[in-house]
Formats: sequence, structure tokens, C-alpha cells
Amino acid sequence: MRPESSVLFRSRGEFTEAVLTAITAAHRELVLVDRSFADWPLETPVGCDALAAFLAGEHARLRLMVADPDWLERRAARFVQLRRRFAAAIECRRMPASLFNGEGVVIGDRRHLMRRAHGDFFRGRLSLGDPQAAEPVAGRYDAMWDESTPCLPANTLGL
Repeated sequence: MRPESSVLFRSRGEFTEAVLTAITAAHRELVLVDRSFADWPLETPVGCDALAAFLAGEHARLRLMVADPDWLERRAARFVQLRRRFAAAIECRRMPASLFNGEGVVIGDRRHLMRRAHGDFFRGRLSLGDPQAAEPVAGRYDAMWDESTPCLPANTLGL
């Protein structure tokens, strides 16, 4: 995909490719938003590698907003390992149900934007290198971040 481009996606495979492309395009800040992330490629080896490569960058920061953190807490073992490894760079928050509109979003460096229209469908748009598309969405999710509460404990105690 060209550095400055916009493409529509209409299938699970295209959605996965759009998410991974948005993650690899970012260098300093990633914002990920979804209901649960259950159908995102975060638990795949490729997805974990892409997030790890991003987080290994200097001053990289991942902000994750989730409506229901249950799936991440119970079934996302690779993501939990990634959180342990990069604890200082990853923040997770639970959005109030009243603010979540059903879409999935990746915002990278306030220049790259992947929007999934609704969590029940694999349709949306990926825009790379377009701050005019990303900035209004980023501002909206910054406000939601302020209204969200921390979730997903940094470490699990085994008794």
C-alpha cells in the first residue's frame, strides 16, 4: 500500500490486513478501540510481532480502550505477555457503555486511521498518512479516554 492512501475493506482477511498495516505504519502512538478485540489479530503471532516491533520503538505508547475487557483478561495470553514485557508503554481502559458506539478503531500517530464501521461486520476504511481524516477521530477518542477507567491489572497473582 502507498504511504498516503485510503482503501476500503470488506472481509475478515482485509480487516486483519488493515489492522496490521495501521499498526506497522505507526511509530510513536497507537490508540486501539473495540468492544472486546476478540476478532482482531492481537493474539496471532503476526499481530503480536507487529505490536512488539511498535512498542520496541523509542517513546512508543499504546493506549487500548475496550468496552468489555473479559476476552483480553481470559483469552489473550500473548497480549498479556506483551503487556508484561512493555508494561510502561501500554495502558488499558474500559469505556463507559454509554460512550461506545460499536466501531473498531486504530489511530496511529494521529496520521493513520483504520475504522471498522461496526463490530458485527468486517467493513470499513484504512487511511494512511492523512492527518485530516485521523485528527477529528483522535480528538473524540482522547475525550473518551478521559472518561474511561483503568482496567486489566498489570500483573496477575497466582495463589
